[in-house]
Amino acid sequence: MIFPTSIIWRIVAAILIVLSIYAGFRLWLHAHDSAILQGYVLLSEKTAAEARANELERQRNAATQALEEYRKRAVADALTQQKLEAQLEEAIRNDNANPDDGDYRWTRDDELWLCKQRGEAHCSR
Repeated sequence: MIFPTSIIWRIVAAILIVLSIYAGFRLWLHAHDSAILQGYVLLSEKTAAEARANELERQRNAATQALEEYRKRAVADALTQQKLEAQLEEAIRNDNANPDDGDYRWTRDDELWLCKQRGEAHCSR
């Protein structure tokens, strides 16, 4: 019979204590690793979301700047076009005011054609 004070009992008790400590450590390690990995995943997702947001912000700013530059160019082009049209109309008036060989250089049909080329809505005979 095995008595609790015998050497075999003490060895079995020591083995059980070591096994329970090892099992407890493994359970703690598994829970610890899961928590750390979950933290790394959350951190990487956060970093990726911040990078995506920064890129979208950069693209939005670039598009806004490009649109503003386009608007400035469109205004400048419109002003240039208006100046050219005013010069052309002045040239037509001057040309028509000074008859060449008794005939005008620009007729009403020429002016209508020019009006239609500009795409104006009020062109009429």
